[in-house]
Amino acid sequence: MPVRPVLHMVATAVVALFVVAAAVVSPNLGTFLATADEPAPAPLTFLSYGVSIRRGALDAGVARMRSGETRRLVLGALNSRDAEYYVTPHSSDLARDYLLDRGVDPNAVEILPSVTSEWEEGHRLRDAAIRLGTTSVEAYAPDFRARRTRGVLHRIFEGTGVAVRVVAVPDVEVRLERWWETRPGINVIYNEYPRLAYYWFLGRLG
Repeated sequence: MPVRPVLHMVATAVVALFVVAAAVVSPNLGTFLATADEPAPAPLTFLSYGVSIRRGALDAGVARMRSGETRRLVLGALNSRDAEYYVTPHSSDLARDYLLDRGVDPNAVEILPSVTSEWEEGHRLRDAAIRLGTTSVEAYAPDFRARRTRGVLHRIFEGTGVAVRVVAVPDVEVRLERWWETRPGINVIYNEYPRLAYYWFLGRLG
């Protein structure tokens, strides 16, 4: 069996045991994941695939454009059956239509090529930022993934001269401060910590 899948399985098992034990003594497991930055003006605002279809995040992008806090909105896109077979409009296309309907200049909106992982998305964003010559990026990500997103983007943007900030977007189904009270909250903790550990083992967190 390849090394990486084995490593992932081991990391998942170890972290799962850790989560079960820590849940008893550490209700802060949820809020730890949401560590991020405060919003600030930046030439480029990025909505990762986890939030690029959320109305709240899209409205925040529109507000930033109208206030002059940003000049360009870049949307992430997760690879899916829709993207491959064009069964229905891809969610990123629907998000773009939403922005245009609210008066955002079509030339100020870009959709990144669809990806299968956050690591791949980070590289797509870096390529776009360098191509556009931007000096800073404001990235919006789901709150339960904010710490990992922040670490990934800091690692990927090392040496580029582009400053990156990550803003956490709350999930309407999950209250991280009381994650143990709902099934979605438990699922977030169970799924995100193994991913965080896996990225750390691979040196993908800056």
